[in-house]
Amino acid sequence: MNAFTTMIGAASMDEVGLVFGVVSVFYAAIAVYSIRKKLAASARYDKGSLIAKWVGAYLVLGLMVFSSAYTGRGAGLACVLIGVILPGAIILGILITPYLSGLMVSPITNAMEGRLDDHWEKPAYGPAIAARNRGEYEMALSHVAVLLEKHPGDLEGLMLKASIQAENLGDLDAAKETFDEILSEQERLRYNLPVVYNKLADWQLNLFDDPDGARRSLERIREAYPDSKASQLASQRLASIDSLEQAESEKSDIDETFQNFASESAMKDVFDSPLEMPKIAERDADLENEHALAECLNRVEEHPDSIINREELADLYLNHAKEPTLAQYQYEHLLGMPGATEKQKVIWLNKIADIQVKSGGKQEQVKATLQRIIALNPEGAGATRAQSRIMHLAIEIRAANKKNTPLKLERRDEDLGLM
Repeated sequence: MNAFTTMIGAASMDEVGLVFGVVSVFYAAIAVYSIRKKLAASARYDKGSLIAKWVGAYLVLGLMVFSSAYTGRGAGLACVLIGVILPGAIILGILITPYLSGLMVSPITNAMEGRLDDHWEKPAYGPAIAARNRGEYEMALSHVAVLLEKHPGDLEGLMLKASIQAENLGDLDAAKETFDEILSEQERLRYNLPVVYNKLADWQLNLFDDPDGARRSLERIREAYPDSKASQLASQRLASIDSLEQAESEKSDIDETFQNFASESAMKDVFDSPLEMPKIAERDADLENEHALAECLNRVEEHPDSIINREELADLYLNHAKEPTLAQYQYEHLLGMPGATEKQKVIWLNKIADIQVKSGGKQEQVKATLQRIIALNPEGAGATRAQSRIMHLAIEIRAANKKNTPLKLERRDEDLGLM
């Protein structure tokens, strides 16, 4: 302390001011770096309050330095130490010590324990979800809006907002505007676009009865990223929409018959006899299968990479058309599709093996197909089951051949009448 007071007392105010000015430059650099680091780490920090703390600490530090220099030695310095420097040091400790200690120690602690502020980076939408569950949708939207002000562009918050607008308020146009905000972020567009348009297609199908709109949404994914897995998923969904609509149209004939019947009966005031329910016209099974095969071929032609349509076509070829070779081709086409998973390939190869066994294929042919499963992943569960199937393949083929062989009754010439 004696050395400090001697140095302060020996220095003039101009010299102290010059030194303090140089120190101020370093102080400002540290303050700017610390403020930027805090703001980048989390949105919970307020820029104005951070600046105010650093400016306040700077003023307290300046008061301490210049009051000490102005007072000099003796009783005046003692009064300054007690009345200015000691309280100022306490204030400085409160204002900037947490920032400086974090600045110096954080590289070490972050490497050992992870960032302390990581849990602040993700906004908590619990109150908004709770309000939504209670049916307070406007309040839920207000909670989301407050969090989005602090976390602009947050995908989870914007998706929650759009979900409330579409699912709870029935306002699809407002949800689309929210989706437009998500799609405006170009850096994450490749991830956000498939998420947005898949969700939009869900709503258009399930909530707003707009299959054409759902098709347009899914086509948007295919156009934006034609060679991606998102595009493949969109293609599968498009094919499923067509299959669903076709099934609904087949049911509509019966529905319309019943509706006409109900309308006609409602016009009659008096019934002389019990009403007879209309009977559904029975169609030949072969004609139905031919019709189903033709429709399935049309869907496959329109959506060549549709898994559900290819599998249905393979079943029709095998069980109706009795064309096992064409049935196998459908699964071979699926196996050649980019992006097919190991699990899917195992299923399709087992289907091919089933077709070969049922159609009288040779043991070597079926074994070669099962070996393809093992080659996919020798350590996988599919390979284990394929190896077990190879061991019992001869028994499986004999059982299939025995089942397919028609029963021949022995004819006897003698009359086996009653004795």
